[in-house]
Amino acid sequence: MTSEATSMAFGEGPEYELIRETAREIAERYDDDYWQRVNHEQVDPSEFWQDCATAGFLGTAVPEEYGGEGMGIQAMTTIVQTLAEHGCMGVGMLFVVTPVFGSITLSRNGTAEQKEAYLPKLVDGEMKFCMALTEPKAGHNTPNLDTFAEETDNGFVVNGTKQWISGVERADKMLLVARTKPVADVDRRTDGITLFLADPSDDGIDYQPLDTGIPAPENQYEINFDDYHLDSTAVIGERDNGLYQLFETVNPERLVGAANAIGSGKCALKRAIEYAKTREVFGSPIGSHQAIQHPIADKWSKLEAAEMLVKKGAWTVDNGGDAGAAANMAKLRASESGYEACDFAVQTHGGNGVSTEYFVVDLWKAARLGRIAPGSSQMMRNYIGESVLGMPRSY
Repeated sequence: MTSEATSMAFGEGPEYELIRETAREIAERYDDDYWQRVNHEQVDPSEFWQDCATAGFLGTAVPEEYGGEGMGIQAMTTIVQTLAEHGCMGVGMLFVVTPVFGSITLSRNGTAEQKEAYLPKLVDGEMKFCMALTEPKAGHNTPNLDTFAEETDNGFVVNGTKQWISGVERADKMLLVARTKPVADVDRRTDGITLFLADPSDDGIDYQPLDTGIPAPENQYEINFDDYHLDSTAVIGERDNGLYQLFETVNPERLVGAANAIGSGKCALKRAIEYAKTREVFGSPIGSHQAIQHPIADKWSKLEAAEMLVKKGAWTVDNGGDAGAAANMAKLRASESGYEACDFAVQTHGGNGVSTEYFVVDLWKAARLGRIAPGSSQMMRNYIGESVLGMPRSY
């Protein structure tokens, strides 16, 4: 069966082959050295980002009336997986922080004025986003947010701290998640949370980089809000209902992260396969031995299975269904199988596997992060056990 026939069998039209071809062409312009500079030296991948904008990739899920392609998450996950599979390390993070946190959030929940002001710039690559959600004391327990936005006569005053926030220094705008009602004053602890549109360069916002050992295209930051003033027009969507609106962003975030894990895993295995074909030990290529061949075959098949879950989840999002189950299962299986693939790619290379020259060690380090964020593997299992299988709540 041809790849085009396979795509159509999963509800994808011929345009998806064009998407993959365009993504491969873009990826070929940027070699390993480029991505090592991006991920180790924090060189801004502006040329790559503009190529993605020119190809229409940044507007994949944005309505056509705002300059987007009007397609959806299935197209976006196809783009991210293809770019990652062809060596664009960290592309998943880049797409999550701007096309997901920015474009999808505003497309689905923004006011008409917010959409008109920002969506065309996001599509053209002129604007970048970040999202301030995670907090030191809350972690995955989002309803336990301490950051509070107190209403005033002319807007809100925000105080609190966020942690592990990607790409703050390059972001033009920030999706800020804060409480607007104390937990004690709401019927459900998931109520009383609001989404805001903030600017990281404003007075009242201070941020510091956090040291990490993972190569990534965006630095991580801690952000402090000290009597930060926001106008009432900064509210995105419905006040006090922000957590439920955030779910419309979280499921695409997990699916894009899953697509990146699959692409990175395949990238690592392809490199392992080429190495195993040429590296000879005891008179034959190591790829001819089952100790190498069978694990690679197993890990490739796991990535293929995870890809089917991503397709299901993305299709569900695009068709207005409840994608929580599919997104969580896709994220779990993709991040775990992606890590296993990268880990064995290092093992296949032996000592060369830890040399930056062969690139797989960077893929392995980044894949480890994927098991923690966006959403840890343990939280994915919690969701499956409780929301899919009906087992007792653990949190």
